[in-house]
Amino acid sequence: MKHWIIIFLISVTLTEGCISLHSSSEIVTHLFETPWEDRGLFYKGIVSSEQEILSELPNATVYHIDLSISEDYLSLSGHEDVFYTNQEFHSLKKVYFRLFPNITGGKIFVTNMKINSQKIEPFYEFQNSALCILLPSLLKPGESIIFHMDFDVELPREQKSNYGLFGYFNDVLTLNDFYPVISVYDERGWNVEIPPPYGDMTYLDMSFYLVRVKAPKKLKLVTSGIEIGRINSGKYQITAFAAGPVRDFYIAGSEKYTVLTLKTGETTVKSYTFLEDLPGGEKAIEFAINALDCYSRRFGTYPYTEFDIVSTPMDVMGMEYPGIIAVAIRLYNPKNLIENSSYDILETVVAHETAHQWFYNIVGNDQLNEPWLDESVVQYITYLYYKDLHGDIPAENYSTSWKVLWDLTEKDKIPIGLPSKSYTKLSYVSIIYGRGPLFVKTLAEKMGEEAFDEFLCDYYNSYKWKIAKREDFRRIAEEHCHCDLSILFEMWV
Repeated sequence: MKHWIIIFLISVTLTEGCISLHSSSEIVTHLFETPWEDRGLFYKGIVSSEQEILSELPNATVYHIDLSISEDYLSLSGHEDVFYTNQEFHSLKKVYFRLFPNITGGKIFVTNMKINSQKIEPFYEFQNSALCILLPSLLKPGESIIFHMDFDVELPREQKSNYGLFGYFNDVLTLNDFYPVISVYDERGWNVEIPPPYGDMTYLDMSFYLVRVKAPKKLKLVTSGIEIGRINSGKYQITAFAAGPVRDFYIAGSEKYTVLTLKTGETTVKSYTFLEDLPGGEKAIEFAINALDCYSRRFGTYPYTEFDIVSTPMDVMGMEYPGIIAVAIRLYNPKNLIENSSYDILETVVAHETAHQWFYNIVGNDQLNEPWLDESVVQYITYLYYKDLHGDIPAENYSTSWKVLWDLTEKDKIPIGLPSKSYTKLSYVSIIYGRGPLFVKTLAEKMGEEAFDEFLCDYYNSYKWKIAKREDFRRIAEEHCHCDLSILFEMWV
């Protein structure tokens, strides 16, 4: 029997790692005195079997973000310190920060930029979506620098861009990619191209985040990572969060959220929604636990001690973030869905977005140039969820949706491996979410179920906490099938 609990957010005392703070207020007050290399505040956010990763990413970027949310929820102000290490094999003469609010309906302004203690004048590029910082001297491999900056953000009030994932709408605050973040440097150089107005925007390395948020006390906050401290002062709350290793950091909130909680293994699962949608919130948390358990068995243990599902007024059905998924509010009440009077769509979306914890967050990929590598794969993994939870017939019924999506382009054999910008909005959905999983299913049938399952597990564990490319996916598949997949990839990818 499930026991539903409406919870109040509480703080914890941390004793692991290099830092030992004895009260919630101490953690909040002294948060940014934490040494850059200290992973102590992150232990409580990682399940015991996965905590070794905290010592295996010594050069990961570390963000310290001090954020203030306005009383009307329409603006942010913040200070950000970033400890960055050159992990490349050659020296760097510049570094790029992404400024996504400038292309998602809002505005972000960066001031008082410094490197260590030296004032720097950065350059805005790519329609002000990227900040180029010319370094005072070459940053050699293995060397580190510290960036300091202030930033101010104006939030959009209308859902006109980026699927309504960023702004304050219908009493819900959604802060998708709200802060300056360092882009990935790879064989193509700095990845700072302007993303198309559809598909995913981010391509980021694993990092660690300590974030302190000052907000109106009535606002119920939900973020990536875990809450590690809180101070209530008059009309405000000051809350500290730790998240890492993660691809990015997400915040949502509403004065109207009700919070439900259940637990699976070492992971606490929380569902945030409005009181009138509480039955849907109960269903969402049930589906999430089923998905977490399913994927943990198939690929490897979900690594975080918290997983959150938050309902937001987005234009799409769902969106993934590290340790948290956002789901469209309209899916929580079947009466809103003319074509369906059950929670079937809610289950599909929760299962899909939860799978992204394994493939997008833990195993990263270039979501702009190889979107199939997480979206098409996750579509197929959702099929495995249905197979494990409900059986072969419901799984096959679910997979028919891929053919429906591919029909949107009249089954045009457009390659699934193109960059997002090479598709139209319609063909992106049709090919990446329709033809793409049909390719993965064809690959599974060619390899055989047992070999494919072993391959997918091996692929996950080989690129855990790293970034994978199509060549890696194909190479490991060929190792498991002992076959040449060049013709199949040529036909589909």
